[in-house]
Amino acid sequence: MVAGSGQSLTPGEVTDTLVYFVPKQGKVRVHPGTYTIYTVNMDFRPAAMAIPLGSTVKFTNLDQVLHNLYSATPDSTFDFQFQASGQSIAHAFTHAGPVLISCNVHRSMELDLLVVPTPYMAQVSANGSFSLHGLPPGPGTLYFWNPRAALSEQPVTVPADAVEQQLIAMKPRVATELNVGNKR
Repeated sequence: MVAGSGQSLTPGEVTDTLVYFVPKQGKVRVHPGTYTIYTVNMDFRPAAMAIPLGSTVKFTNLDQVLHNLYSATPDSTFDFQFQASGQSIAHAFTHAGPVLISCNVHRSMELDLLVVPTPYMAQVSANGSFSLHGLPPGPGTLYFWNPRAALSEQPVTVPADAVEQQLIAMKPRVATELNVGNKR
């Protein structure tokens, strides 16, 4: 990962990158879970998260003010209306891909959520390497996601030799939670 114009990278920030494989043919079985995102100090915690397809996210307002969480992302549109202090609202994510979640009341609040349609995923190590295991043979697509960069993809055929992909950090640093192996 490299810093884009006006951005900087901190050591080890590449570990906020998730790599996942989607086979071209055949059905994959994902393992949905339940995850929590908090609104604290007019911000989302974490500010970015990756979850398996079909998972439910519980949004809990820990602020002493109202929030209005919504998403205008195609196939993942919702509007929770006003959420009072201490209130929790849950939503199941049934479409894969990136989802941008915001607050109508506090326009600076943004959450980058990635809904992953496969169990074949790995977190990138500090040196930029990753290893995916148990992949079905044949063609598919490797996806590379970091909340500071655009989702990128690369067609591959398994078994594959080494793969290289460069991501460009275009957004400010955020707190990230990657749910590899269904961490909760």
